[in-house]
Amino acid sequence: MALIINPAASRLGVENAVLWGRGNREYYVHDFPGPLSIKAVLRGSAEWRAGKSRFEVDAGSLLILNDRQPYSMTIERGPPVETFCVFFERGFVEDAWRSVASGDEKLLDEPERSAVLGFEERLRSRDGRIDLALRRMRAMAESGGDSEAGFYDLALGLVELQAELAREIGRVPAARASTRQELHARVQRGRQAIDEMLTENLPLKNIARLAHLSPFHFHRAFSAVFGETPHAYRTRRRLERASRMLRETDVPVTDVCLDTGFESVGSFSTLFRRRYGASPKKFRRNHDA
Repeated sequence: MALIINPAASRLGVENAVLWGRGNREYYVHDFPGPLSIKAVLRGSAEWRAGKSRFEVDAGSLLILNDRQPYSMTIERGPPVETFCVFFERGFVEDAWRSVASGDEKLLDEPERSAVLGFEERLRSRDGRIDLALRRMRAMAESGGDSEAGFYDLALGLVELQAELAREIGRVPAARASTRQELHARVQRGRQAIDEMLTENLPLKNIARLAHLSPFHFHRAFSAVFGETPHAYRTRRRLERASRMLRETDVPVTDVCLDTGFESVGSFSTLFRRRYGASPKKFRRNHDA
């Protein structure tokens, strides 16, 4: 089955499809209640808003938005941006989840039973099964190849995220299940605040206050759930954004440093070399070459 690219909005949710756009013009979508979808950016960055949250998605991240969640999307005029957003037929991913979570006997008895599936709407790193499936689907879009296997891979990748969420909640240092779920939600609220204000040097106590936790409690729970401290998470996200700017733009290194929230070029260069094995200037030269 050929990949359906850029269909009419009325077809989204009726069949599996991709909205694929490239350009350097300003673009805006307002309060669109789409089906379950994966928002990915292959070049540049774009902003999505859903509920009270703002998400800046770039080539190192992706965003999952739930079925019928109204969202707005903005691309600023400037450097080229390429978006690649996958929209699922309603019930498609839910069927994948039932196939994994239910036994064969139950599936034989109730082959058409619907399921309700929702995902945490947050920025996620581009890695693992979903990233690989997105790359393959992008290649299919270029070649006009069969897309059916790609959608199945993406659906199974989303199912794996549900298991990952359960593991994250299980790592929360609390005895009762209800307490773990609430604490996980608050820690996630703090991580979202870091993402939304990534270039601001927001003190830990301020982030913890937004999560309605004490600073020590937030730091301990965040580290347990995500495997890195809030400071390490913010530094990593800033460096990932800096690497994208170095690859995709000719903005001077000093401006990249300041635009990603670092105050000192020296410390920025040291941290960048530690993560990527080269100074910012050499990293850019190697990529250009």
